[in-house]
Amino acid sequence: MKKSLFIIASLLVLGAQSATADTTEGKALHDEKCMNCHMMKDHTVMYTREDRKVDSIKRLGGMVSACVQNLNVDWFPEDEKKVVDYINATWYKFPTK
Repeated sequence: MKKSLFIIASLLVLGAQSATADTTEGKALHDEKCMNCHMMKDHTVMYTREDRKVDSIKRLGGMVSACVQNLNVDWFPEDEKKVVDYINATWYKFPTK
């Protein structure tokens, strides 16, 4: 029983570390590339304004992907996902499943 609890706890810690790594990497990618176009005095307004276009995790992914493709940003799909995860975790908090 103790061994099972230890294994479960270890898996939860590893999962949390992985999620933190993804949002950390996503923030770095976001700050490096997204802020080139979306730089405003307060860029958080883009994510928190009342008339925002993004209303789901799927739509957020589509918006990030559109920017990547239209601006020829050299990201792999996993980079896009990291940025989506970062933006969602920081501002939107949409369910991911």
